[in-house]
Amino acid sequence: MFKNTIIFSCFLGLLYITLSSDIDGAAHHGHGDITWAPYATVGHCQTSSCHGPNNSANVVVLQVLDTATMLPITQYHAGHTYLVYLKGDATAVTTNLPNFGFMVSAVSGSHTLSGTYTIPAALSSQIHTFPCGGTTVVEHSLSLGQTIAGTNKYATQFYWTAPSTFSDSVSFYSLLNAVDGNGGKSGDYPNAAPRVTIYEYATDAVATTAVNNYTIYPNPATTQLTITSHSTSTDINIFNLSGQLVFTLHSNTDKTNIDISTLPVGTYIIRINNTWTTTLLKQ
Repeated sequence: MFKNTIIFSCFLGLLYITLSSDIDGAAHHGHGDITWAPYATVGHCQTSSCHGPNNSANVVVLQVLDTATMLPITQYHAGHTYLVYLKGDATAVTTNLPNFGFMVSAVSGSHTLSGTYTIPAALSSQIHTFPCGGTTVVEHSLSLGQTIAGTNKYATQFYWTAPSTFSDSVSFYSLLNAVDGNGGKSGDYPNAAPRVTIYEYATDAVATTAVNNYTIYPNPATTQLTITSHSTSTDINIFNLSGQLVFTLHSNTDKTNIDISTLPVGTYIIRINNTWTTTLLKQ
């Protein structure tokens, strides 16, 4: 299984407000996915019936943590479970913002749910999963409070289990809205967290792709790519995401080293013998 981009685009979202700052989740109320995800129903919360533009006075951070070390990860193992931790800090705001809401969606490059969510038992009455826009989001099910009253600091968490099979890229997009509870849209502070991208370990990739009689490593790669095959006659083609052929080679050996140092950074499609296809991330 190849390293997959996980765009954890982490999708943490915000509290959607139509009439009240204390309403529960946007997806549950039929408003769709309002994160900044590319496929999102609304795309963001800057509509006339919502909160307005992102506000940097509310600093929002998303982390994917190893459950054993509680340290942020940059790579994941297929089928393993990790803790998704979202926090907001609106201490720069002088008025009290007693509550907050959020939304999260983890999707693959084809805009479908990637992996699974688990809500901690202690939070089961506060947050929930909800089907939305061809995927599933995690959002608040009631208006959530500050971590410590009067601080304008917020936090929530849930578990995410990585897909057990190849799933293209996965993105986590996120947004958290700190609200004043005045029953209207004014005075609220929505903001998106920076997108988090994590990759599958190369050892997972080799173990999975070997089933297809090919192994490709490392992935992501920077200067050199190695392809091994059970055949001594292999046609290798690399395409960019626009479908343009950027590299082609016929190999007469079962192990081929390819110089990719001149390829621009990005995602590519590798096709071998016109029968097997996978993705490559060039860093």
